[in-house]
Amino acid sequence: MAGEVDPDWLHEPLTDKKREEMLTLMAAGLVGIHRYFEPHRRDMARANREEHTYRRPAPKIGRNDPCPCGSGRKYKHCCARSDPTTLH
Repeated sequence: MAGEVDPDWLHEPLTDKKREEMLTLMAAGLVGIHRYFEPHRRDMARANREEHTYRRPAPKIGRNDPCPCGSGRKYKHCCARSDPTTLH
């Protein structure tokens, strides 16, 4: 990244002092970015919690309830044993 900003970057060696200075500036920049976007992150998290509450379209099927496929067996011995996304 420094090579894009400073055209002489490749021509001068990186000293310990310059490396420490760059790391300090990068850390300060990162903290500033984090603080700047903090209200945005909180707003988005709040909106996601409020908007994405899962509502089941049908009542939940209990394991001991009769299977909705009409076989007359308990759900746990019928469709719950097969792939839970498909009913027969």
